[in-house]
Amino acid sequence: MQNRIYFVDDEPHIRDSVSQALMIEGVEVQTFPNAVEALKQIDSGEPAVVITDIHMPVMNGLAFLAQLLERNAHFQVIVLTGYGDVKTAVQAMKSGAYDFLEKPFSSDSLLKAIRNAQDKLALLQENVWLKKELDMQTHAGSKLIGYSQAMVQIRRALISANPEKPLILLGDSGTGKRLCAQFFYDIHNRAEGELVPISGFYFSDMPADEIQSKLARLLEQHKHGTLYINDGEVLKPSQWQALLSVPLNGTRLVCSTQALPTALQGEIDSVSLPPLDARKEDIPALYKHFVRNACSRYQVQPPRITAAELDAIQQQSWPENIRQLRQFAELRALKAQQFVSWQDVEQLNQGEAQSMAQRMDYFEYTLLFDALQRHGGRLKDVQHELQISRKTLYDKLKKHQLDKSQFKEP
Repeated sequence: MQNRIYFVDDEPHIRDSVSQALMIEGVEVQTFPNAVEALKQIDSGEPAVVITDIHMPVMNGLAFLAQLLERNAHFQVIVLTGYGDVKTAVQAMKSGAYDFLEKPFSSDSLLKAIRNAQDKLALLQENVWLKKELDMQTHAGSKLIGYSQAMVQIRRALISANPEKPLILLGDSGTGKRLCAQFFYDIHNRAEGELVPISGFYFSDMPADEIQSKLARLLEQHKHGTLYINDGEVLKPSQWQALLSVPLNGTRLVCSTQALPTALQGEIDSVSLPPLDARKEDIPALYKHFVRNACSRYQVQPPRITAAELDAIQQQSWPENIRQLRQFAELRALKAQQFVSWQDVEQLNQGEAQSMAQRMDYFEYTLLFDALQRHGGRLKDVQHELQISRKTLYDKLKKHQLDKSQFKEP
């Protein structure tokens, strides 16, 4: 569990008992003696799970609940009520509490409530991040850029796909699976439906029957919309079978993964996305598109992109695919004055790796610094903006000696 957990109760022995019980389970918790102290220290910009007693001096639990949700509606609040105090529990749930527990409660029941609240919070946050990514990629429209034979075939496949059946998008990381999901949604969309991104990690720890139950509820909740489940590579074959066995009943389902389990190959409609290096003829158009979009977003003057620069970009290898090219284009837009002449462009064609490596180091540092500054040092936001794994982010921070605490807002 990665989100913060806070426990608020005016009785010291209860705080100590809960803290010890959760510590044994490997769960870190921060405790407070009253709601006022908690509000002073809880960061409203990072939604968390908050467990609070109802009957406390200074500020009661219901008032505390109201203030938390006013700051950020994504806080998951578990309230503690007296035995048989149904009226207070109902009032708390109506006011937006996630769950309630009656005192005295067992450590197992508390841990289960926390885990359930964490699951919901993770899903909410993942949806926010994925929507931001989709918006970033498609704010100029969901056009799939490129005129290579591969892109022509991908567009045709997405247009002709049966929206009443599950669709699987296959491709390496960074090949544009999310953009293809957006394209599929746009061309098959019904006015009342929404595109709902969900991470495969949401289902990764669930048994098959629970996956079927959860997905059925999601399909019903988003009737006539499109569910997009990404990060499918974290799912086991049995979990895939469970996901794809649930009747859609009018809701569309798109999943993406780097590889489909062998047992499902040929059984499910799928579209394969090639790596960027396999369709180099699309790179110039993609690069110019990303640079223009970045300049518009950052409100900077578009740089002059020469034919020699485009040729150098096209000759480069892009192992992280479209994601890496887009990051390079972002840097080109942000630091245009550094590259107007592109004096060393011939060195790229000649494969002088050290010169390119030095330039990319500077690019990396600039991108990380700017992202950390924009997000006040919040690494999850930085990770999702830059579309890199958590390990890669930490490695880059260490490499460039950047400390997130230096960017935290006062």
